[in-house]
Amino acid sequence: MLKKLKRELIGAAVSVMISAVALSSATYAWYVTNNTVQATTTTISATTNGFILQIAKAEDGAQHGGEQMSLAASNVGGKITPSSTNDLKDWYICQGWGSDGRVTTYTKPTFATGTGAKPGQYEAGGETHYAYIRSEYILYTITESGLADVYLDASEGSPISVSVDNGKTATFTTIPDSMRIAITTQTLDTDGKTPTDDETLRIVYAPKAVTGSGNDSQAIEGKWTYINVDKPAEVTYSHIHDTTYTDQNNKNWAATKSGEDYTVTEGSEAIATNVGYNGIMLRVYIWMEGTDADCVNNAAAEDEATYSVTVKLAGVAS
Repeated sequence: MLKKLKRELIGAAVSVMISAVALSSATYAWYVTNNTVQATTTTISATTNGFILQIAKAEDGAQHGGEQMSLAASNVGGKITPSSTNDLKDWYICQGWGSDGRVTTYTKPTFATGTGAKPGQYEAGGETHYAYIRSEYILYTITESGLADVYLDASEGSPISVSVDNGKTATFTTIPDSMRIAITTQTLDTDGKTPTDDETLRIVYAPKAVTGSGNDSQAIEGKWTYINVDKPAEVTYSHIHDTTYTDQNNKNWAATKSGEDYTVTEGSEAIATNVGYNGIMLRVYIWMEGTDADCVNNAAAEDEATYSVTVKLAGVAS
């Protein structure tokens, strides 16, 4: 059964630029600590075609005053290294390998705090690294529009995509194939700034279907995994991949178009519901999952391409 959703709205584009440095010749499912990927987030923007939903940088807050204000730009980034998480709270990086080259031990990075510290930032080998890159936005409606539900927008291709962006040709696909993109939400008070509950992990996307097993001594074949203290375990978060927008619990997360209307299947799951004038906080996390079989560090992965991650959202009347 299809539910027609009239008063369709927006495409919100979130672009993250990631370029890789040369990697060593040893083969591991986790990169050695001092081999890094340089990541920089740029050109974050959203456009609307008339009503309902708008987007702005979290640091600027809701820009009430018209659709022309629904634009955002941000620059964050750093040397990102493979990591692993199940809840975006507990993160692990590899610590040691056995004689067979398989990872045997893990550690929690000590994240930097204080003035100037960025989310995901930690020190290793005398250098600054990032376990993840995080971008923050405010999604909100204009006064006259009422409430909106927000879905992934699959009306024109994939709602989450990874593409080469710097004019170079990608030699191998190690980086995008091991990537994870997570979307979280958090409700805000009437001031449009103060959170009123905990941040909620909504969905995690992988550009490629998860197959094979990572190079851990206790790797699990063909499953989405994370590091649970000292070994891989199956993830508990909702996840989708490639052009499959239905998660492991048979919940569809994407809206498509039928004529001028967006449609979703019965029982679909929205990224957020009843988004109003006060708005909600929306965060996008990007990391390379170390337990992924594609997260391999070898000479063939010397890839100088820059990648752009794009997330598209559709706002519809609640």
